[in-house]
Amino acid sequence: MSKEVKVLWLSQEDVIQAGASDVNLVMNQVTKVDRWLVEGKINEAPLLRVTWDHKYGGARKIGIHGCIIDSEEMQIAGVKSIPANPANPKKYGMPRSNGLVILYDFDTGLPVCVMDDKIVSDLRTGVGSALGAKYGANPNSEIMGIVGTGPIMNACMSANSLVMNNIKTCRVYDIVPENAERFCRRWESLGYKFEVVNSCAEAIADADIAYVVTSGVGVGDEYIPSEWVKKGSFHAATSIWDYKHETIVKAFNRWGIDYEDRIHDVGFPYHDMIEKGIFSEDQISCIGRVMKGEDKLRTSPDDTVYYATIGICATDIATDYMIYHRAKEMGLGQEVYLWHEPAYF
Repeated sequence: MSKEVKVLWLSQEDVIQAGASDVNLVMNQVTKVDRWLVEGKINEAPLLRVTWDHKYGGARKIGIHGCIIDSEEMQIAGVKSIPANPANPKKYGMPRSNGLVILYDFDTGLPVCVMDDKIVSDLRTGVGSALGAKYGANPNSEIMGIVGTGPIMNACMSANSLVMNNIKTCRVYDIVPENAERFCRRWESLGYKFEVVNSCAEAIADADIAYVVTSGVGVGDEYIPSEWVKKGSFHAATSIWDYKHETIVKAFNRWGIDYEDRIHDVGFPYHDMIEKGIFSEDQISCIGRVMKGEDKLRTSPDDTVYYATIGICATDIATDYMIYHRAKEMGLGQEVYLWHEPAYF
């Protein structure tokens, strides 16, 4: 019996060709993972975050995730690393973040694939926020406010268009106005009335749905006050640290999250507010339980909903597992050897 181990390398071009930018594929996999998490079919390790500035919420960082999925549809293990440096676009003309995933055989633990995860990581983040809107926003929401127009906001727009059908106006703010203009042109096919505004407040204060995706904002930099939150609105806090703690507590009466175990991560708003004694864990609805009908994110049109997408490794791994199999069927990628024969020291 051969003991050779071959690992498939999939470049970004390969994974795109195999479906990484397919928002419907990602939406399907994220929805499944949200359910599998609350059904005990996923073992998700706590996020490890390493920062250059030694600050928990530092902007220049590497996030390291890992999970094992044991569901009726797939059995796979994986590790994801995603470095980020907000200076990259301006200083080097490169993306703020990049990502790699290693997929491991469920039985042997041997690697089967190393693949680019940048596209999937961005898209699954946008999909996660949009699923919050699907269950937490008023269905007749017409005004959408967005802050930040980078890749993840593009993912939010793509995913939101699948779940919210009555949007008429989109108010857009970016610290670089040219980026906001470019963003509006990209999405003009959605038929919304796009308005580029001059501040975060103008973008979200009158919005029925707000998506906030910024970079460089960390613990201690929170800036969004209660008066920018409209009663009955839904706010997706995709970049986590934009909303002041008192805003989260006072301006909202319903709160949600995509993965309940991450409530306890030090430095995240929910954890820190619970530690301060100004918030209670039992106030937070987990999206997987909402999907299964065991909880509700919105109970009336007057509810004002704050929703945090924390970032779940299993959403990447489940999506990348499908892309890996598609890539193999399409003959994409390059095989490399881990070893021909295992060596022992």
